[in-house]
Order: sequence, then C-alpha cells, then structure tokens
Amino acid sequence: MSCVISSLVFGAADCSCMEVELLIYGMWPPMLLQSIPLASPGFDVGITEVNREFAGALVMKRSFVSGKELLGCGDTSAYFDQISQHYYDYRQNGSDRLFIFDIPKVKEWNILAFSGGATFSNQLNPVLYPTTLVTGPFDFGLYSVMMRELCEASNWDTVGFIFDTSSPVPFPPQIYQMFASNEIVLTGRLQLQPFPIQANSNLSDLVKKVSQVSRVVFLVGAPLLLRKIMAWIVLELPEQALGPVTWQRNDTYDDVALEAFGSMKQMILCFDRDSEADCLLKQKIIRATEESYGYSYPPGRAPSEFATTSYLVAKTIAKVINDSVHQHLDIKNGQVLAQQFRNRTFTSEAIGGLFIDAAGKRQNKICLSSFDRSMRKFTRVLFHDHTQNGLQVVPKVAAQLWGTPDNMAPPSIPVCGFLGERCREHSTTIIVISTVIPAVIASVLLGFILLCHMCRHNHIHDLWWKLATQDLSAWNNRLD
Repeated sequence: MSCVISSLVFGAADCSCMEVELLIYGMWPPMLLQSIPLASPGFDVGITEVNREFAGALVMKRSFVSGKELLGCGDTSAYFDQISQHYYDYRQNGSDRLFIFDIPKVKEWNILAFSGGATFSNQLNPVLYPTTLVTGPFDFGLYSVMMRELCEASNWDTVGFIFDTSSPVPFPPQIYQMFASNEIVLTGRLQLQPFPIQANSNLSDLVKKVSQVSRVVFLVGAPLLLRKIMAWIVLELPEQALGPVTWQRNDTYDDVALEAFGSMKQMILCFDRDSEADCLLKQKIIRATEESYGYSYPPGRAPSEFATTSYLVAKTIAKVINDSVHQHLDIKNGQVLAQQFRNRTFTSEAIGGLFIDAAGKRQNKICLSSFDRSMRKFTRVLFHDHTQNGLQVVPKVAAQLWGTPDNMAPPSIPVCGFLGERCREHSTTIIVISTVIPAVIASVLLGFILLCHMCRHNHIHDLWWKLATQDLSAWNNRLD
C-alpha cells in the first residue's frame, strides 16, 4: 500500500434522513501534502457545505479509523488491519451502513472505494478493481505521456535525464523509472540517457557529459541544483513540493540566472481555477486546518490540490448518494454505486472540477510552460488533457513556444554534432571539392581542345581522295 490518505464513508438510513460518516485513514505528521492535517480539512469544509445543501435528506460526519500512531508511510500498511477490524465489527453488530473506502483492494467486499493519493498508473483496471475510483490530483503517469508527445512532435531521438537521488521526496527516481519504461524508449525510438546526481556531485563534469549526448535535457530535483545546472526542461510537482523554482537567490548571479531562465521550460500538472473562488476556498481550509489540526501554514504557502480535491470528493459523494437514492438504485452494491461516478464531470462552483473516466480514474491536465523574463514567471504554452489527442498550443502565447526564428523545436543533436565533428567533416569535404573540381574541369577542357586538334589533323589526312575545286573545274572543261 502506498503512503496515501485513505478514507471510508458509511451511512445508515432511517425514515427521515440518511446519515453518512466519512472516516479518514492516513499518515498524521504533515510531511507529505496528502497527510491528514493537510488534506482532511478539505473534507471538513466540504462536509459543512454538504449538510447545508442537503439538509433534511442527508447528514455527513467525519472521524478517523485509527489513532495518531500512523507516523510514516510504512505505518499505513502496518496498521491496515484496523480497516478490516472496523468493517467486520459493524458487520457482526448487524449494522446496516454503507461503507465507502479509500483503499483500492476491497473487491471482495463489493464496497465503493476511493484512492486519493498520488497515481502512478495511466489507467485503472476496472476488471481487477470494479468498485475503485481514483481521484488523486497527482497523476505521475502524465509526465511520461507528455514526454512521449513532446519528443514525437519535436522529432527528438535522444534526450538526457538528470534526476536527484539525494532528495527526500521519491518523485525524481520514480519519474525516471516511468520515462525508462515508456514505449518509445523500450522500442528504441528514443534514446534516454540517465544522469543520477546527488547534492555533492561535480556539476561541471555532469554538464560536460550531458552536453555530449543530447541538447534536450530533462531535470527533476532540488531547485538549488536546478539553478546551478540550468537544464532545459524542468519537471516539477504542484505546490512546490521540492521547493520554489526561482532564478532569484539574492546573490551575484541573479542577473545571469534571470537571463538563463528565459530559455527554460517547465513541465507540471496544472489545474484550472477561478482565482477568486479558489482563494476563498483555501482561506476556509486554512482556518479549518488551524482550528481542528493545530497546523499553521508558513508564509507563502497555501492548501494543496489534495485539500481542494478532498473538498470536491466530499461534495461529489453526497450528490451521487442522494441522486442514487432518488433513482432507487442499490447503493449497498459497490459496483452499482461506482458506476454512477464514471464518465462524469463533477464541479463545485467556480473552483474547477474532476472528470472520472470509464475506468474510474480521474483525468488531469499537464502543461509545458515557458519562462517570461518580463513578467518573471512561467506561462503555459502547451498542454495535454483527455479532451483532445496530442499536444495543444495555447494560442495567445504560441510565439513564445521555442524562441527560435521559425518557432520550431530545435534538434536534439546539433547540426555540427556534439563536438563540431560534422562541420569539420563538411569543411574538409568543401576544401577537397573546391581543389579537385577546378583541376578536373581544366583537364576536361584541355582534353577537349586536344581532341578537336587531333580530329582536325586526322580529318585532313583521311580526305586524300577528294579533289580540290580548281581540279574539279579543269576536269569538267576537259569533258566538254
């Protein structure tokens, strides 16, 4: 089991109102964005709105399956038996409640399940997990999809990949493994050159090695390493999980870094939000985080997409259950209930929404952004999502895409080769051609003149039998 926040919902219907309780299962220390203190406040805000919207028809509550002994990722697996115990205790007591888990592997129980953590697969298998829905905002598989689309559209056949192995976040090596297992790499259509680095790596040697295999370089790692290496395409998680990617360090190299950032691209999961509504929601989540979990966000930080997703999930569950009851569906059947979520888009006012496809997996968007030196921030230029095939260009900023004279992607291999060998060979060829061809032409002309002279000489000697004009006239007079 991965280190994700886990939840289950169960309800008990009576003659007047359906009671729904949301139980949370996950890691307590706020080390990861999906930990309970950082993600669960989104559920709390959503539950408050659900109870107001569905007053008289549905009441939602929340509590936790386990205590605060879940201190790390390993504990979420070690204490998983508490989920089973919680479920079977209610079954033995004859409880008539509906359970909805955030644990994927509950096929045997035929219970609706939500998986709200980071997603590593491109598609959920509905045969193996017919009752599971994946709603996590971070889909790591999209980075690999975007890489393939970008390389194919740009005709790149070799790329470098620098990834930080010293980072406490497992994202860099995980993304490399996904790139390495991409179909275009496995079939040899793209040569992926890996360069693992650590904080004490010799960056000068690294840059020299990378520059000899490709001019297209992907990098994922700590922002400090990024600023030193200045790779071309940076892979980043939302909410600055690895720290802010910035040119500014308040040192003597800021101006140089700002100039270099002008050619940088950023690949990142992106979300469409109404800025005002998003700000209002996050303010509510911040208050809930401080009041119920005792956590205060540091300056410059705000609730993540895990928190806003929790909010949307709480409201989505309430809507689907309420609609299903009115449609007289068997909401105790996990497969039937899961089907009500598939192939649908759920929104909540103007903060965006989530689309769950036929397999039960949320479809997210990933963007490629260029750094705008005048505005000193990244601006979207390309994106990929489920609505269209291939990469889509943002029309208003299309001219900023590559910054080349023809706005076409530069080649992954320089025209003159990595060491200039192709141009040297070309120059040698030109020298040889410019020396040999004039000599050949002169020889041909000389030969042609000589041939004409010889032909004329031979022509005179071969016509001994032909009479001259005066001789022919004398002969005619003699005949007369």
